[in-house]
Amino acid sequence: MSTSQVLQLLEDRGHGVDYPKQLRRRLSMLERDLLVLSTVSGRHRLWQRKSWLHGAGQVASLMSASEAVAFHALRRFVGDKLPAAVTKDIEPLFKAADTRLSQAREDSRLYRAWVNKIDSVEPTYMLSRPHVNPEVFQTVVTATFFERELLVRYRQAYRETRADDFKPKRLWPLALVESAGLMYMVAQSPDHPPRPDDGKPDWLRLLYRLDRIVSAVDSGDKFAYPRDFRLQDTIENEQVFDFLPEEPVVLELALEPGEAKRLEERRMSKDQKPEPLPDGRIKVTGTVVPSVKLRWWLRSLGAAVEILAPPALRDEFARDAVALAKRYGAAA
Repeated sequence: MSTSQVLQLLEDRGHGVDYPKQLRRRLSMLERDLLVLSTVSGRHRLWQRKSWLHGAGQVASLMSASEAVAFHALRRFVGDKLPAAVTKDIEPLFKAADTRLSQAREDSRLYRAWVNKIDSVEPTYMLSRPHVNPEVFQTVVTATFFERELLVRYRQAYRETRADDFKPKRLWPLALVESAGLMYMVAQSPDHPPRPDDGKPDWLRLLYRLDRIVSAVDSGDKFAYPRDFRLQDTIENEQVFDFLPEEPVVLELALEPGEAKRLEERRMSKDQKPEPLPDGRIKVTGTVVPSVKLRWWLRSLGAAVEILAPPALRDEFARDAVALAKRYGAAA
């Protein structure tokens, strides 16, 4: 490839190159390290990768069966969540893994079979996944990877998808999370910095469902990744993916023995405690964060659970039960 072709390829994969001279210097450094070759054709210098970097058969001869399984599983389970800047660069390794596992070696069958012996399923009834625009997805993933600002047109729930209706938002993409078959971007708005005087000491950080993003443009402007942001804290401590989390409460449930037994295997809280009740049910007490997902779980138990406390949550479910009984015409 000519230098201009290499430059175009890098830009297509999301890599930002400030100027061609910078690229030529990098290519010359790779040549000194014996990683690329160069030839002169007329007024142009042409560049070529060393053959071992792109020959699947040659790489496969150096790859162990364990490495082949790892690359095969990586592509299967998270390959669609990687930016093109990563997948395009390691595509030869994916092909080499396929080649290595297809070879008639003594260990190939067991290693090849492993990826078909593992899978994951959703814990609840699985609805169809909403369509995510592939161009939007790759733009968001690439900008998240390179820490670049996005201009996003976002459709709120239950609105029509007319792009002209939505004003672009400036967003700094911090992380991507898949939850219950939906992809979310955790983003920070540079237009909403902390305002301690107004009682808002923290940055505004929100969740954006990728299927509701009408358009996304990578501005090319890099941002300083916030030091105070940690995805695991957002998921585990702030519990934003439980949706609309409230202040912690002590939840008291009266459960049928079967459900109480299942709750011993998958606890609702670290301080969970069981206690037998006179009617044969089990009282389970623990500190939880009320949220949309907690309510989904409680409703999924149906008549096998009775909320004893807190009173506000018990009253909420009592009203729902009355409304359901009326809707289904159940006798009192």
